[in-house]
Formats: sequence, structure tokens, C-alpha cells
Amino acid sequence: MLIPTKANISTVTDMRVDTLGLLKRVKRDNFKYVFNRSTPEAVLLSMMEYERMLERLEDAEDKLVALTMVKESKGRGVSLKTAAKKYDVEI
Repeated sequence: MLIPTKANISTVTDMRVDTLGLLKRVKRDNFKYVFNRSTPEAVLLSMMEYERMLERLEDAEDKLVALTMVKESKGRGVSLKTAAKKYDVEI
């Protein structure tokens, strides 16, 4: 877990006064906590960090699906020749 520090905190006032500067710092540092009157209100992520987090989430979801599938009954197998014949596919 990331801990808010002086280096990664901005305020609502910073957003209002210097929005483009704040966005540049977010891009450089990957994220900023946004505080309003000493209370954390939001987290701004760079696009790169956001995409990285989405990729990690997707990987975790894929792993969960794979683990679930491993536990499922495999059923009765069918030979490749039988499946090809059934679906009229040439092998």
C-alpha cells in the first residue's frame, strides 16, 4: 500500500490553481493523492499507471478463471478425427 507523503500529495487548491502543472507531476510520478482540507478525496493516476493496473487486474482475473477451470470435471474426451468429422473440418 502506498502511503501519502509530502512528495505525492496535492490539494484541491493545487488542482484549481495549476491544473496543467499537477497533471505534469502526475505523469512524472505516476500518481498523486488529492486532499481537501486535510482529508484524502481522490487519487490521480497517470495513463501509464492506470493501464498497468488494468493489465494486472486482467491477469489476476484470468488466473482466477484458469484456477476454476482446472477444478472442473473434464468430461469425456473426443478424438480430433471425431470432432473434425462432426464439424465437417478437414485435418
